[in-house]
Amino acid sequence: MLMFKRENSRGERGDSLVEVLIAIAVVSLILGGAYVTTNRSLQATRSAQEQSVALKLAESQIEQIKNIVATTPDAIFGPAAPSPFCIIAGAPVLAGTPTCAVNANGVTSGVEPKYNISIGRVGNEFTVNETWTDVSGRNTDALKLKYRIYP
Repeated sequence: MLMFKRENSRGERGDSLVEVLIAIAVVSLILGGAYVTTNRSLQATRSAQEQSVALKLAESQIEQIKNIVATTPDAIFGPAAPSPFCIIAGAPVLAGTPTCAVNANGVTSGVEPKYNISIGRVGNEFTVNETWTDVSGRNTDALKLKYRIYP
């Protein structure tokens, strides 16, 4: 059996330092790009989750408005009704108080994201406003829903 031996005509024994550095740079660029793409995707997903929670909370406030109008309309239409307000545990509370800053479950909490709820009323039209600090922690996101009660 013949064994072939490769002859190095120029005395090469492996990859040069420059080739290794170029390979490391290419791999680093690929991994860096994958990290940035993944991070942006995660932020977009989290932002969509926060929007979904905010919508759920706003719809919950509207359902509670419907219930109050059906049972004790003076609570939100009477002279002692707070304005603007939020509804906590089935009762209107003056907006801007810590009670109106709720978590994803609609419970007063100091845990971020806190959804600050404020409901304004003009005649029979209610506007539910929610604000919260976005996933980056640098900006504020907002949601607004309107609901009109027909007599």
